[in-house]
Amino acid sequence: MSQTDLVIEALPGEWVRVRVDGREYVIAAACPHRKGRLIHGYVNVRKLQITCPLHGSTFDLATGCPVAGPGTDPLPVRQRQDGRSEL
Repeated sequence: MSQTDLVIEALPGEWVRVRVDGREYVIAAACPHRKGRLIHGYVNVRKLQITCPLHGSTFDLATGCPVAGPGTDPLPVRQRQDGRSEL
């Protein structure tokens, strides 16, 4: 089994970049539920989801859609012109 390459880094303007095996996602730095700092979130590299460390809301990295936890609002993602969130 190969090791997965994962990088989470803060960007200017309250955004976070998540890199998983060469794919990049740019998401809001704060969880829409209670503003937990996603720079400290857990990334499920298999499902391409991020979980907020504050209350456990989980979001799809590509779409920002909530998939679990108390948060019901979508996570803002920065989209490319072709509509994908990978940059």
